[in-house]
Amino acid sequence: MEFAFSPEEELWRQEVRDFLDAELPPEKAFNHEFVEDDELWEFAREFTRRVGRKGWIGLTWPTEYGGLGRPLTERLIMAEEFALRDAPFVNMIGYGLAAGTLLVGGTEEQKRRFLPEIARFEEFWAEGLTEPGSGSDLASLTTRAVRDGGDWLISGQKTYTTWGHRADVMYLAARTDPDAPRHRGISIFRLDLTLPGVSFSRLDNLGGGRQNHTYLDNVRVPGDMLIGEVGKGWSYIMNAFYAAGGVSARHAELQRMLGAVLDHCKTTVRGGRPLVDDPGVRSRLAELALMVETERLLAYESLGDALNGRTPAFAGALGHVVHKEHQPLFAQLVGQIVGPLGQLSAGSRWAALGGDAEAWYRASYANHAGGTSQVKRMVLATRGLGLPR
Repeated sequence: MEFAFSPEEELWRQEVRDFLDAELPPEKAFNHEFVEDDELWEFAREFTRRVGRKGWIGLTWPTEYGGLGRPLTERLIMAEEFALRDAPFVNMIGYGLAAGTLLVGGTEEQKRRFLPEIARFEEFWAEGLTEPGSGSDLASLTTRAVRDGGDWLISGQKTYTTWGHRADVMYLAARTDPDAPRHRGISIFRLDLTLPGVSFSRLDNLGGGRQNHTYLDNVRVPGDMLIGEVGKGWSYIMNAFYAAGGVSARHAELQRMLGAVLDHCKTTVRGGRPLVDDPGVRSRLAELALMVETERLLAYESLGDALNGRTPAFAGALGHVVHKEHQPLFAQLVGQIVGPLGQLSAGSRWAALGGDAEAWYRASYANHAGGTSQVKRMVLATRGLGLPR
């Protein structure tokens, strides 16, 4: 079976490539989850604003909310090209989770107020879901939101708040009804991080990036910052990804990495011959290529589900499980190919792939965002296969 895009879609791909050629110098490309260089981050913000000025942040959203109303396939193509260049396209919580929730459950006033702001990248959103005592089990969160006149008073703690120290607002899940079943008492708020009672403490992850503990001490939040209806938070979170035009292009990220490894193998000589001529290396390269193609097929299947209104197989968890388990395996195979020099980080003259091999390995064991592979396997088993928990 061959997957091909239409001539019009390929013209769109070329438009995206032309934009990246003009706006993204290779030395400014970086993984914004695990790099804290302030100069690179300043570029990332400006780059994302330029994407917004093109209208591409809200590419698939309705035009009345700041979008362009373009097809979801074009969003996938854009995501592929951005991933192939390692483009620092920031604010994924804003244009993904927050925008999706607004489109699914926000009031008309909220959609018209907040979606255009997200589409122009006027606010940076962080995520407030995970808590110290609940890990990836979102339904067990204990952060409380209590009505006080027309406002809400919110208290609790969040953790693993990626980009919290750079963000303006938070997509916050809080329990508004402690007596309701676990999945039904959760509501979503837009939390201004400059409000009194909000504080952070630093949490450095093994991948090299900074996350945060977030403390909420009786924070007074205006009533109109409740997104959608009270108690519908779980449903909003589960449906937000597709609503915002979210499509995965993780395969393109792996494809970029494979291309760099392949170039290294063609130009590096070991034992008097290029690495690419070594049967053991070729076998490992084949394994890497199979991972890329597996994830590409899963991404295209996900796109087909979204385009045709099909419920994703295995509750949509299969792609997440595969990618999370591919990441460390991919990095380990790269390490076997490049050898001990793959342990050296950027800055060393001897570092394999300019230090990328070490950075990929480091990032591979910090891939807990969105839930670990074990949690995703549980979702696959319980919600996808109907097995008992």
